[in-house]
Amino acid sequence: MPPSSASSARTGAWCLLPLALACQATESDSPRTTLDSIDAPTRFEPLNEPPCSYCSTQDRKDFVRDDDRAIAWLRASHNGGAIPIRLFLSAARVVNDSYGMFFYDPDGGYVAAYQAEKGYAYRFHGWLRGAMVVEGTDGTLWHALSGIAIEGPKKGQKLTRIASLLTDWGYWLMLHPESTTYDLFDGTRYAAKNLPTKLSSEAQDTMGMVDWRMSPLAEVLGVEVGNETLAVPLARLSERVCIPAEVGGVSFTVFWYGATQTAVAFRSEIDGRRLTFFGDPASPETAPFKDKETGTRWTLAGRAVDGPLKGRELDWLSSIQCRWYAWVAQYPTTSVHESAP
Repeated sequence: MPPSSASSARTGAWCLLPLALACQATESDSPRTTLDSIDAPTRFEPLNEPPCSYCSTQDRKDFVRDDDRAIAWLRASHNGGAIPIRLFLSAARVVNDSYGMFFYDPDGGYVAAYQAEKGYAYRFHGWLRGAMVVEGTDGTLWHALSGIAIEGPKKGQKLTRIASLLTDWGYWLMLHPESTTYDLFDGTRYAAKNLPTKLSSEAQDTMGMVDWRMSPLAEVLGVEVGNETLAVPLARLSERVCIPAEVGGVSFTVFWYGATQTAVAFRSEIDGRRLTFFGDPASPETAPFKDKETGTRWTLAGRAVDGPLKGRELDWLSSIQCRWYAWVAQYPTTSVHESAP
């Protein structure tokens, strides 16, 4: 994606969506299996176990742009890591790695990150209700967004999310240059592909009617605790916002950083003490949030870098940044947060 189009793609300024189902798939490898699904298992080839490196090392090669979207994982050795979507996920849609399993669905507007399972790998399979389905090595089909197995030997099982967020490569590099990424070598080993700027025909054809509470392409942070879910709308937020919320009896705060269009959820308590967070315009870009109780500054990754709680980390809450239609298709009984600024 050229820099000039980055902001429009992030805010979901895509084509208008038909709400009726189309009659035919257009690709020869995309036979319709039901009225709301399309199979295309040969469309994309997964990327398996790419060799690792460090963000600072790969950035020096000048293959990654500062505004490249990246999926970053937060709680691991080397302060986590990040994958530039354009260079590793856009052409493959699935990366199988010991750090985790990563599923990129540009239609649904998300990258889902899950714990790796030894000896088990995934590949793109198709679309269901406009969102991505992946297939496991044993033939099990899984919702990419929810991680729920919908057909096959593991039907009913659920994958475990890893702490992650969507951000810009340049911002993540500023926070954690020592974190891990994949080795780009000479820049030609892997197929780079610009991020799509419009919804695929397959997503449109299978989407069907979408819950009326929000427009289909509205961006939300979907949060889950046990069997309860909450969608937090992300439209019309200012640059640094903290949104207090509760789901499943758990109090949490959504950190929103407008400069990178990033939302992430953390539990509001640390050592049994409830903290009240706010976006602080006087704080540096590296730590744009503070808590009222101690005045500690916090990063977008939920780390305290200055103040009485320096060195502490907030507990990430299972969540994913995505589009409303994809979230509500898999969580039709979800609540919607009504008091977002």
